[in-house]
Amino acid sequence: MIKRISAVLITIMSFVSGFAQEFFDTSDAEKFFTFGARVGFNASNRTMPDVPTSLYNRNSWGTGFDAGIVANVNFKEYLSIQPGLFFDSRSGDYTYLMWYYDNGYYNNDDYMMGHFQTFNFIIPIMGVVKFNPMPKVKWSVEFGPYFQFTMKQKGSEINIPYQPVPTVFQSDVYRAKYNKFDFGFKMGTGIQVLEHYYLGIHYLAGVCHAWTKPSGGHNKEWMFTIGYDF
Repeated sequence: MIKRISAVLITIMSFVSGFAQEFFDTSDAEKFFTFGARVGFNASNRTMPDVPTSLYNRNSWGTGFDAGIVANVNFKEYLSIQPGLFFDSRSGDYTYLMWYYDNGYYNNDDYMMGHFQTFNFIIPIMGVVKFNPMPKVKWSVEFGPYFQFTMKQKGSEINIPYQPVPTVFQSDVYRAKYNKFDFGFKMGTGIQVLEHYYLGIHYLAGVCHAWTKPSGGHNKEWMFTIGYDF
């Protein structure tokens, strides 16, 4: 009886061990370098600091597109480092209610409404861990930093009072200045089918302030891509 139980346990353990090895392949990578192309669309947002828009500060998510290339440095079948270069278009709508001191009175009726669009280059450097849920299918979990450089912005100007809460007469305004550089983290997951066809979803969380004047706010983006790995 004990021999039969031992035989059953050994069989089960061998099956589980074989399945785990197939699901998580720790063997050396077949190709050390591989490349891929990506294209897709995004939903993005760029927040404004609460002051001086604390009365009403609304930033709507807008849409854009992404296109880029990635290079995979494959250390193992399950582990890669993936730098990339993407061209990224973002957009959004906003409505702000400014308030400031004007000739002895607080003015809170200065609405700012508009639409913006930015064109950016994004350089992510991702760590990629891959699993094999079924034959010819790889599931990846991806995380790493990114660097964003804004080439151009189109849209309405945003004029901000110099002093939201001054002690003297003040009604002058200045043009808000967006930050042309951002650093943040990109995280997401992807599916690769038949060793070539890729489908991914990622979230980009900006760490730097989206605005330099007034300082504050952050960039956010959901990215949805399809691709082909060579």
